[in-house]
Amino acid sequence: MLGLQPRNYDRYRRDKKFMTEKSSKIYNTVRPFIYGCITGVVCGAVLSLFLTCAKVTTSFAFGMYSSADTPLTVVCIIMLALLCCLLTAVIQTLNPPCRGSGIPLAEGYARGMLRVKWLSTAAAMIAGSLLAFVSGMPVGSEGPSVCIGGLIGDGIGKGVGRKKNNTELRRYLITGGASAGFAVAFNAPLTGVTFALEETHRRFSPGILLAAFSTIVPAILTSQLIFWALGHNEYLYGIGIRSGAAALSYLSQSDYGSVADFFTACGIAAVCGVIIALLAIAFNTCVFALGKLFGKIKSSVLRLMPVFVLSVVCGLCIGTTVGSGEVTLEHSSVNTALWLLFVLLALRFILTVCAGGSGMTGGLFLPMLAIGGIAGTIITKLCIMCGMNDAYAPNTIMLCIAAFFAASVRAPITAIALALELTASFSNLLPVTIAVAIATAISGILRSAPLYERLMENLQREQHVTASVGTVTLCGAVSACSTVCGKRIRDILWPYNSLVTVLMRGNTEIIPDGETILLEGDILTVRAENTEPDRFTEDMREYIDIPIQTEINKATKNRDRT
Repeated sequence: MLGLQPRNYDRYRRDKKFMTEKSSKIYNTVRPFIYGCITGVVCGAVLSLFLTCAKVTTSFAFGMYSSADTPLTVVCIIMLALLCCLLTAVIQTLNPPCRGSGIPLAEGYARGMLRVKWLSTAAAMIAGSLLAFVSGMPVGSEGPSVCIGGLIGDGIGKGVGRKKNNTELRRYLITGGASAGFAVAFNAPLTGVTFALEETHRRFSPGILLAAFSTIVPAILTSQLIFWALGHNEYLYGIGIRSGAAALSYLSQSDYGSVADFFTACGIAAVCGVIIALLAIAFNTCVFALGKLFGKIKSSVLRLMPVFVLSVVCGLCIGTTVGSGEVTLEHSSVNTALWLLFVLLALRFILTVCAGGSGMTGGLFLPMLAIGGIAGTIITKLCIMCGMNDAYAPNTIMLCIAAFFAASVRAPITAIALALELTASFSNLLPVTIAVAIATAISGILRSAPLYERLMENLQREQHVTASVGTVTLCGAVSACSTVCGKRIRDILWPYNSLVTVLMRGNTEIIPDGETILLEGDILTVRAENTEPDRFTEDMREYIDIPIQTEINKATKNRDRT
């Protein structure tokens, strides 16, 4: 019996190792879903309260400007705007990442391009956004919602992952939180999923899809429950806090009465795609140009002051021009005088461009939709003058909104999904698709940089302007407990700007591609350029075993601000 003990003991060790590795693989597969659900519940609770505060402050701003009928009231509004400007400047000075709409920061954060302190940045984003809303600045709450959701996901990832193999999980939770923020802001879960795939990472991955779904579903359920509870208050219900509420609900779509009407709508959609694409390209160009101009101003107060002054002047002259533009679009009907529509379009265009260029804390998403909607109202009014049935006016306006977003951001699938969910109708699907396809094609042909991609690159340059960057080459083994074991290379969220160049499997050297599945014992050579060597090396330790060989290009360089 004693002679058999070593053999049985070895078998016990092998079985125990096998069960440990199997449990680790199951855990690595299930934990993104579990933590995604936790992230969704927290995001739904926090964002529903944030959106409620945004509605209340925006309602206060409209009431303030509508009651500006005495010199004393005007002076009080000006003083409040100056105070909000000073406080916003202080917040942006203490926490520079909170500048801008929030979506570029969330995208760069999810891709591993940017690094911020999640709690302080989330608090600064909330405070800066509410200051902008209470003074009637031309920004929305959807961009900050996306950013806050992503930051919450990172915070939960850091809280539950004080161990190895956590970098990829955190990025999945950031992605899920950001997509949940988008879904909660518009009550559009499907658009939140497409946003995660097409805009946040710009690629399809089962892991990204799982992260988005596992976070969005509980986030929507939690937020709708809170909105339902808050909606019992008469005031909150009156400003739109209720279960099932969606933005742009007044653009209800009409079914086409005949084949001739349907084909006419398709022709109008093609024309709208061309016109709206040119407008979106002009919008992007102006935002980038003003961003460079305002970037030369070192003082945050001086950089933000023109936007506050211009917004207050426009709000005192035309009260509906304040805020994100949703009210402006709602009051811009085909019965409005054509010259007034052009004035509203020009004002919204200028205000939104200045807000985006100056780095005002607040979203550009809904203001962009307002610009596209007002432009669509003008086109619709001209089409009605030429004989189009005015019952199809909301259809034309909606396809212009989707086309503007697609041309500016270059996310056509998200634009189509957004048009469907905001209107809860498939009757206008083909015209919207035609307008979006043409607008996206023209934007690509004219080489207009996607808005959020360009803004994200600007944030990256600002963050790395003093950081030493270089080229790093790492070589390490894949273990059975590693999160990358058993996955395709293309489905792994590798550290930013890295590439698997060589794969050794036994004595065989494999040139890897996206479809290559990593197995236990594979020796990987990973190369990264224009990255911070120390951080990249530390991140890669969570993907592969302790590197066997590390080569760091000591000739680092400082990236100049451009």
